Amino acid sequence: MAPYNQAVAVRLAENQPNDRKVYEGTIDPTWNIGNVPCYALALILQSCIQHQASTPHVDPLHISAHFLRPTNSQVPFKVYVQTVKTGKGFSNLVAEFRQEDSVRITSHAIFGVNGPTDDMPDLTLKPPSSYARRHPLYLHPSEGERHPMRNLWNFHKHIAWAYDDKLTSLNAPDHPSRTNSSTVGGGGLEWGGYLQFESPTERLTNAYIPFLADMFINTINLLPKSEFGSGLGTSWFPTMTLAIEFKFPISQLDPSNHSMRNVGLYSLGRFVNNPQRRHDVYVEVWSAPSNIGEGEPQDGWRDEQFCLATATQMALTVPIALNIKNGKKKTDSKL
Repeated sequence: MAPYNQAVAVRLAENQPNDRKVYEGTIDPTWNIGNVPCYALALILQSCIQHQASTPHVDPLHISAHFLRPTNSQVPFKVYVQTVKTGKGFSNLVAEFRQEDSVRITSHAIFGVNGPTDDMPDLTLKPPSSYARRHPLYLHPSEGERHPMRNLWNFHKHIAWAYDDKLTSLNAPDHPSRTNSSTVGGGGLEWGGYLQFESPTERLTNAYIPFLADMFINTINLLPKSEFGSGLGTSWFPTMTLAIEFKFPISQLDPSNHSMRNVGLYSLGRFVNNPQRRHDVYVEVWSAPSNIGEGEPQDGWRDEQFCLATATQMALTVPIALNIKNGKKKTDSKL
């Protein structure tokens, strides 16, 4: 049962022709939801980061993935990483996550330099610009109260989170933001809060982002039960596609103004469609000014926080039994 910063470790197994490398490792079931790992994309990203370590393009800027089959924490994995193209400013990589000779995840990553370069001046949209997006949470971490997590989340003792109740109150059936026949646009459900790694040995790096970008209260669970009737039952929401863009570099966070193991999370979901109640989720991962329950709000604290990443995904709604079944056999078929 390793902390997250150890669970994401991968090691080089083989150098192959055409700048292709193979990394390997094991999945720690501590970081499962039920019987399905939550951080497989982080293992792909960490493999890509090691692949790029000796190149001019060391920073991940974007990574996307298609989840073809569930991964399994009982089975060792290999990640095959290959450089597709290297230019002056960017390198494009493809990666495959394999278990038992079966491709579970395909991924495409873009690496570069996450910051100004000699031939490109710094141009970022940030406070005090009136066009800059500010920290989206009403709640300061010092005001947060830890919210219990489901035991199905194997890592529930290793992280804590605090909901932003004012933000989720916008989802109430009688809130003015509900839509009707005269509404232009609008709609959707929002959620936000802080997620903190409890071990003091944890320290945010890029490898934490794929895990964090998948941590939110799902759109289906934010809807009133009256929207779907009584037939939904306990569900699992497997991610089918996930795309992440890395924004502010984590390495430049200032420990005097930012927590090194707590982040702010904001999510927005607007659509639920057939088949299998597939739905979209947009997520922002933000720095946090302190740990949960520590410090106090200072004037302008939001202006000192940064968006670390944004993410979009398509997820399904399926019976929880499919998740549990994943731990009873080594080779899994497509959903």
